Amino acid sequence: MYIRLLIIFLLFTGLFSHTSFGQNSDLKMQNLLKEKRLYNQVHAEIDGYRIQLYNGLNEKKAKNRRGSFSAFFPYIATRLVYEQPEWKVQTAAFRSELEAYKVWLKVREKFEGTFVFETKRKN
Repeated sequence: MYIRLLIIFLLFTGLFSHTSFGQNSDLKMQNLLKEKRLYNQVHAEIDGYRIQLYNGLNEKKAKNRRGSFSAFFPYIATRLVYEQPEWKVQTAAFRSELEAYKVWLKVREKFEGTFVFETKRKN
């Protein structure tokens, strides 16, 4: 009889200690997630991917490429960048490489010489 009570007692104490361990690990996980969110807010730069549509010395060609791209793909934002001595036309940043390449497959049918590249962007 005492042995059965002892076994039942040990099982219950083991069960309760296991649930408290689970609660502590959940609390630690919640704290880590809070710290990660705070870090992401402070460090707003994230990796992204853009499609480069034009790269050259001629500003007029760059603006024409941007305009013709916007006519075919009005839902994709573009930007005109001047990095001496070149003009560049690039799309808005995509969060994933896969997303950028899905769009690029459609873009390359209309525009030659385009490519996807990795970049940093602000949120």
